[in-house]
Amino acid sequence: MKTVSITTLGCKSNQYDSSAMEDALRSGGLRLAQFPGPSDAYIINTCTVTAQTDAQSRRLIRRARKLNPDALVIVTGCYAQVSPDAVKRIEGVDYVIGNPEKKAVLDFIMMGRPGSGVKAVIGDYRDGPPFTPALRSSSGRARANLKIQEGCDRACAYCIIPMARGASKSLPFQDVGRGIDALIEAGYAEIVLTGIHLGSYGADLSPVKTLVSVLRLIEERDYPCRFRLSSLDPDEVTDELIAIMKTGRRICNHVHLALQSGDHGILKKMKRHYTAKTFAERVEKICLEVEGAAIGVDVIAGFPGEGEREFENTYALLKDMPLAYLHIFPYSKRQGTAAASYGGQISPKIIRDRCDRLRELDAGVRAAFYNKFIGEKADVIVEFVPGKKTGLKKGRARNYIPVAVSAGDAAPGREIPVRLTGFGATGMAGEAI
Repeated sequence: MKTVSITTLGCKSNQYDSSAMEDALRSGGLRLAQFPGPSDAYIINTCTVTAQTDAQSRRLIRRARKLNPDALVIVTGCYAQVSPDAVKRIEGVDYVIGNPEKKAVLDFIMMGRPGSGVKAVIGDYRDGPPFTPALRSSSGRARANLKIQEGCDRACAYCIIPMARGASKSLPFQDVGRGIDALIEAGYAEIVLTGIHLGSYGADLSPVKTLVSVLRLIEERDYPCRFRLSSLDPDEVTDELIAIMKTGRRICNHVHLALQSGDHGILKKMKRHYTAKTFAERVEKICLEVEGAAIGVDVIAGFPGEGEREFENTYALLKDMPLAYLHIFPYSKRQGTAAASYGGQISPKIIRDRCDRLRELDAGVRAAFYNKFIGEKADVIVEFVPGKKTGLKKGRARNYIPVAVSAGDAAPGREIPVRLTGFGATGMAGEAI
């Protein structure tokens, strides 16, 4: 039996794609191995959102070849889709396959190494549906991603992902329920609804559906697990969505907002579809309506034209809002995007300095958020056991707080009641009740 190892960079949608490939490989009788480690074949599922992830992808490709010089090496994902020629030039690559070809990864494994050179197969999303069948096999994790939307139509000035993922497409509504059923059958305790532009779900379906339609389905069926949403734009957090999060039993009180900038002028240059005022109003509404809600934020530092005044506007907005955490990204110039040709490109040093300031702010934001929950009860799903010597289990509360807890023999996937007792830089500590 051949062994195959998959390593993944990037977003939850890419993680879902890797899980789907794992499912296909298992169904084909192959054995999955951990990366890094010895294997007969390696699949590197790449990301191209920044120049840094391009470089990480290249390093993983070279590492795979060093692990086994005779192994089959397949490179897929967004870096392969957008820059196949660059990937082909990396020594040791056998196949470069696009995102649409992920569904046929078993066929490439069975073909073996090509006779000579590198074979590239880069398809177009218009040639067929972007979705794989619902997952059926469990990889032993407590949390699973379910991709219900693919691609993006918004064409933000900095973003290369529409070139890698194509136009927005939604998983048919009836298949959402089937996908959930399959993951529950596989034993997952938490399902993350994800997509490249999750908030656009259902706009291309007939009849038209929305993300709220999916959340209503979840609450009506009262599934025996909890559900989390991946990233949304601020203008997509509607009053209806907040109301379901407030009153529903299954939807986690956690929202991740792709803010990117808190300056109105920069948001316009980015071609974003909301204002800083909209963001602030949505945050205030969530905090008012949803008890214990955690709100995370994506922010880009150093977008072209972001002077000191524009950066300080962003900093002040983030400092004033009751947030739970920040995800900070240095602006990365991506060829083919509108922003790549903008004037006012920011120096790498200034970008680094701004990222450092935002990371310091993030540390304070997290500490203030965690401090509010000391002494409170939380339901934590155990995700993994970091070490037998400590006896600690690690997991996440409903509002995404990372918790380390002494919980006896609680296995991954089990939800346990915990009293939160303190916090540190990486999360909170708790005691099983």
